[in-house]
Amino acid sequence: MWRTVRGWISGFLMIIFLLYYQGSVFALELRWAKGFVVEKKDGVTLVSVRRPWVDSAVEFHYLLKKRGEPTPSGYTQWMVVEVPVRRVVALSSTVLGYLDQLGLLDHIVGCSDPTHVYNETILREAAEGRIANVGMGTSLQIEELLALMPGIVFTFATGTFRDSHPKLLEAGLSVGVMAEYMEEHPLGRAEWIKFFGLFFDCEKRAEEIFAETERRYLALASRVAASDKKKPSVITGTPFHGQWYIAGGNSYVGRLLADAGADYLWKETQYTGSKPVDIEVVFARGLDAEFWLNPGVWKSVNQGRDADPRFRQFKALVVGKIFNNNARISKTGANDYWESGVVAPDILLKDLVSIFHPYLLPEHQLFYYTQLPER
Repeated sequence: MWRTVRGWISGFLMIIFLLYYQGSVFALELRWAKGFVVEKKDGVTLVSVRRPWVDSAVEFHYLLKKRGEPTPSGYTQWMVVEVPVRRVVALSSTVLGYLDQLGLLDHIVGCSDPTHVYNETILREAAEGRIANVGMGTSLQIEELLALMPGIVFTFATGTFRDSHPKLLEAGLSVGVMAEYMEEHPLGRAEWIKFFGLFFDCEKRAEEIFAETERRYLALASRVAASDKKKPSVITGTPFHGQWYIAGGNSYVGRLLADAGADYLWKETQYTGSKPVDIEVVFARGLDAEFWLNPGVWKSVNQGRDADPRFRQFKALVVGKIFNNNARISKTGANDYWESGVVAPDILLKDLVSIFHPYLLPEHQLFYYTQLPER
């Protein structure tokens, strides 16, 4: 009798579950990323990319369905993509970082100019003709792209005439527009690995990779926060065409510096991107900063002295505490900081903590950052 009742209950619960799955919306948990949302409904996965560029009123919508399965009605405005995707073209180097983490580089059949790529596997495959150079921006080779028959082309957009997605869509290609660069928190950018996991039907693997990255990042940030050591003052960047672009206190850079235990001299600003600041203002505020980070193309302290005689008065330059995020540069100048670094905020944080508070990570060797030599 009890077995009969138990079997009836199990069957009833299974029916309820199936009805719930078919008629309800399941949302993928996104703990940090704000640029896309995911729902599972009608047996498919719905992905919406929001605010793909600054002040954008445009959104991009994708319906992901299992290969060979029918497309449910009511989604005429959604781009339909069969998953798992088999052939991919990458028009942004950050795509390579995500796919490398997921072990999916072998799905790439085309990329933008390889001189902008750091990943050695992609460079080798491109040199041997297995990955096509499809150009970039206004020099995009549409015929070459069509011949590759990609399941999707991943790119980014800025809302300007240089964007490639309008031309790609016009040619009838499936285009995945990314917006990871709009994320304010380092973990938000890293969480976009789940976006790619959806297109390749490897959500679990993407979640596991991100969860481990998140764990390491938060654990180190907590250690830094618990430290009673003084926070060293920091400035970033260099002037460009008479303006010094300063990252806001709520920006990606500002968040990294805060979690690394630095006293960022523009931490009180509320904006999330970068804004131009008069050079004289930066000179006045940054003169006594203990550290100077990300000075653009500088490769030595001496190069900084020559860039502007006034820089010679900066404390960070006088004592040689200038660090740049160009430790991993290819022969053609591609910087891995912008490629794999986006997916590895835990390592970026390690680098910064090692710079500002070396006693916390005495064994760490800088990975993305390097201290500029004297000459």
